[in-house]
Amino acid sequence: MKLKKILKFYNSTIGKKLVVATTGILFSLFLAVHFVNNLIVFAGRDVFNKLVTTLEAVRPLIIMIEIVLGIIVILHVYNSIQLNIKNRKKSFEVKNQSRKTSFFSNYMVVSGSIIFIFMSIHLSTFWFNFRDNHEHNYYYLVTSSAIGFGNIFITILYLVSMILLGAHLKHGYQSALQTFGIRNTRIGNILFSISAIFWLFIPGGFFFIAFWFGILRNFLL
Repeated sequence: MKLKKILKFYNSTIGKKLVVATTGILFSLFLAVHFVNNLIVFAGRDVFNKLVTTLEAVRPLIIMIEIVLGIIVILHVYNSIQLNIKNRKKSFEVKNQSRKTSFFSNYMVVSGSIIFIFMSIHLSTFWFNFRDNHEHNYYYLVTSSAIGFGNIFITILYLVSMILLGAHLKHGYQSALQTFGIRNTRIGNILFSISAIFWLFIPGGFFFIAFWFGILRNFLL
């Protein structure tokens, strides 16, 4: 009986919104950790290579984290698509539906899909090349190689994806606060201000890393 109630709640609109909001927040926490690790690239080749070598030493733990992250992303994407389908059905039933709401709903699916594709290619490419890099020159792979910021096309894709990520997360946090029923409250305003760390500063930080190594250092300086 309890399982049926849980499944019924999960299949409801509010249930799916809660899943999307929760998985989005969990993914933001991963981005924060990933961003801190990426900042080490500014410490220079030796320090960055040592960090990646250390992570290689705990690879079983990293694999477990990747599996959990994969589940989080799949749940987020699947339920987001389900919600978009429901919204599209409602749009046919409600003629006066706000165009703004429809636009943001479609934008979140499109931007989320682009970010998902970019993230899959980005993480898998670096991870497999890190694993096969017997010289342990991970710094070069990231900053100067053809699969890293030494490739102008990859750099541009990275920059565009970070802009989309920031906009996606901003709207996502607004929707999450709406889902939890606190968007227009004092605590909601405080939490949205704090969330700028995740939708503004972290994507902005990733953007700066790509711009510094991919544009300034490799092509202009």
